Order: sequence, then structure tokens, then C-alpha cells
Amino acid sequence: MLSLLVASSLALALDPPALDPAPWQAVLTAHVDAAGRVDYAAVKASGALDGYLQAVAAAPLPQDKAQRIALWINAYNALTVDLVADNWPLGSIMELDGGKVWDTRRFVVAGESLTLNELEHKRLRPITDGRIHAALNCASKGCPALPRTAFDAATLDTQLSHAARAWASSNALVIDKTQGSVQVSRIFEWFAEDFTSGPHPAGTEGALGSALAWIASYSNAEQAEYLRAGGFGTGWAEYDWKVNGR
Repeated sequence: MLSLLVASSLALALDPPALDPAPWQAVLTAHVDAAGRVDYAAVKASGALDGYLQAVAAAPLPQDKAQRIALWINAYNALTVDLVADNWPLGSIMELDGGKVWDTRRFVVAGESLTLNELEHKRLRPITDGRIHAALNCASKGCPALPRTAFDAATLDTQLSHAARAWASSNALVIDKTQGSVQVSRIFEWFAEDFTSGPHPAGTEGALGSALAWIASYSNAEQAEYLRAGGFGTGWAEYDWKVNGR
């Protein structure tokens, strides 16, 4: 038992300290409003992310899972903001590299050369759950709003759930009770395998049913009751790729 405790303590001691997210938090505080809209012109003019992204590139990769997830989420969001700011003014991130910027641009994160898609699909999605889609921001109005608090390993689970609840109460879906319809974000169609939570609402099935069940689990009581009752028409909402600038 003693040897196991010593080995565990040694592993913790060898794990490098987590990258301080304070510079990224300073950018979020100064340049992102309550709706998640970014002042890209100010970010570009100030070069506010230069030092932080240099630190992201040079940071050692933590052994601790929560620290890795927090590092990768913060890196993804900061790199996306910096990418749009560098090319500002811009109507949509889809204007870059023929809409394939997630695969064409490579960035160094913790010493590893990665695309944004590799960060999301090869690093984050395999070790997280559907809440990760509420935490990552693609610089577009159709995306969940950019969280204004940098992610931290110590509060990671709470932050992911908070992001999921914020998304469920905003653009995860559009409810039109007059028309009796619910339109769901395409993100739930694109990554359907990441969203499973309880029984489908009455009259729904497949990816739409799973999406509505997942959204209901993070909704306020009134919205959750409405969604779980079913009895409305459903479909996929048109995705809004306009940039999430101020």
C-alpha cells in the first residue's frame, strides 16, 4: 500500500502545473459581451492573444485528464478567435480557405501540431460527452455562445454543464408554440452519436428525438416539460454561419 501511495504521489509531482488561463480570461472579459459576441477589431488591434497562444504552444501536455480537456477547450476557442481577428473584417469564418479552415490550418498546442478538427474530433470528443459541443465555439452565430469564463480543471464538470444549460436556453433549438413546431440546431444532426439522454419525446425518433431528450435534460422546468410532452412538429434549423462579431 505504501509503495502505491508513493507512486501516486510521484506521478502527481511529475505532472507539470496547468497552463494559467488568466491571459485568455482577460481577453474574454475585455472583448466578449454577455451574448458571446466578440470585438474582433479590438482583439486584432491589441494583439491580445499573442502571448497566450505562444504559451499554449509551449505548454507541456498534462497527464491529468481534466487539465488536458480544459487546455484543449481554451486553446480551441482562443485559436478560433485569433484566426478570425487576424482576418478581420470578415462576414463568416466560412470565407477562409473555401470553408475548410478547420482542416487546412495547423496550430501548435502543447507541442503538438493540430488542426481545429483534430483538436475537436481526435482529442476532445473521444474523452468527453455531448456537453463539449456547448463549450466549443466556431465563431458563428449558429454555434453555442462563446463561454465568457475560461475552462479550469477544478471546475470543469460544472462549467460543461453550465455551458449545456446556456445552450439549451438559447440557440440549441427554436420553439414556435403558435405553429406547434420545434427546429433543432444542425449540430445535433452532425454529431448525433454524442447526444443520448433518456426516452425520446412522444412522436419523435432518431437523431431529432435524441437531441430533444438531451436538450430537455439541460432545460429549465417549463421548457423541459414542453419538450418531453411532444406533440409538435420537428425539423432541423438552418445553420447561421454569420460571424459572431459585435
